[in-house]
Amino acid sequence: MKKNKIYQLLTGFILFALLITGIPAHAEEIITAQNGYSEDGLWLYNDYGDGTISVTCQDNTITEAEIPAEIDGHIITMVELDCFKDNTSLKKVILPSTITVIEDYAFYKCFGLESINIPENVEKIGFQAFYGCNLSEVTIPASVTEIEGWAFEGCNSLKAVHVAKGNQNYVDEEGILFNIDKTELILYPSAKPDTSYTVPETCVKLESYAFMANQFLQEININSVQEMGEDIFYYCTSLESMTIPEGITELKGSMFGNCTSLKTVILPEGITSLGSGCFYNCISLEELQLPDSLTSMSDYVFFNCASLKSLTVSENVKSIGKYAMGWYYGEDSSTNENQEDSYKLLPNFEIDTNNGTKAFEYAAENNIKCTGGITQGIVFVYIMIGIVILVILAVIGLIIMQKRYQKQHELF
Repeated sequence: MKKNKIYQLLTGFILFALLITGIPAHAEEIITAQNGYSEDGLWLYNDYGDGTISVTCQDNTITEAEIPAEIDGHIITMVELDCFKDNTSLKKVILPSTITVIEDYAFYKCFGLESINIPENVEKIGFQAFYGCNLSEVTIPASVTEIEGWAFEGCNSLKAVHVAKGNQNYVDEEGILFNIDKTELILYPSAKPDTSYTVPETCVKLESYAFMANQFLQEININSVQEMGEDIFYYCTSLESMTIPEGITELKGSMFGNCTSLKTVILPEGITSLGSGCFYNCISLEELQLPDSLTSMSDYVFFNCASLKSLTVSENVKSIGKYAMGWYYGEDSSTNENQEDSYKLLPNFEIDTNNGTKAFEYAAENNIKCTGGITQGIVFVYIMIGIVILVILAVIGLIIMQKRYQKQHELF
């Protein structure tokens, strides 16, 4: 017992010693990290101790801002996370040449921001850094090596993104942002006024949200594309038609959500899944042929597709999410706290499928009309066959009656 106690004490002492020896280095980092304010109190700086010194604006109502290059001898190198976040009054910002990083959400929801310079030393633009800003044009300097996801998402006034010559990672073509070899389309500006666009033959990938909220494009040719992110055409309200190229196996997220003018979509054989809200609120979509390769339909895929009268769903579909087909918003949806209480079934909508399939089960559970594999076309064929059979029987009957009549007259 004594040996066990001594062993436990020894072990505890060693662990404590290791912990103690680990503290000074960490404590030193904390001590060397400094923060403070500019003389006017407008800027809070933070020295991370690794050469990075960030700045945050302390006035959330400021309309014009010029970030200082230096505060108390500290050279400012980063626009801090959330620096101007939610400042809807901000219209113009001037960044010093010392800035190398624009952090995540730096100008998030600065809906009034119309003008900003991105200095030539900037290397990174963070996640949703300029979300919702009112910028009409942006110039990416040659120094930028990283633009994180959705950096310019929701910039609905953006007409062009220009990339300076010499940039080793990005390039633009007519104001459209690509990676350097144009194999990936990163951003098609929301306010670019062209009504049609053909993706370059070199482009094989569309990044998530690539065309999001463009209000002008009516037709987009993506024949060269082999890979697609999510929500790519979300809120493209003028888009009328789309052909998904061969090789694409899934439409991720709300790919065509709120494409209110969308009338025609051609899906290739090989598509296996449709993401949540894939065709959400496509109120002009009248018909769509689902390929037999389809196996999965997520929630709200065809929710509020008011013009869609029917869908043919094969027995290969094994998974169907809630409100995937046949539902729309009721008139009281905006005032009802629980929106699902206002959902209603589309009148005259029907699902064409065979008995015993997942789609047949979905139709039964949601009280949606289901043909059980008998379509109007098949019914018409059956009717025509029936009519032909009746005509043949009638002709045969007439022939038989005529022969009997002739025999009767021959006897007399």
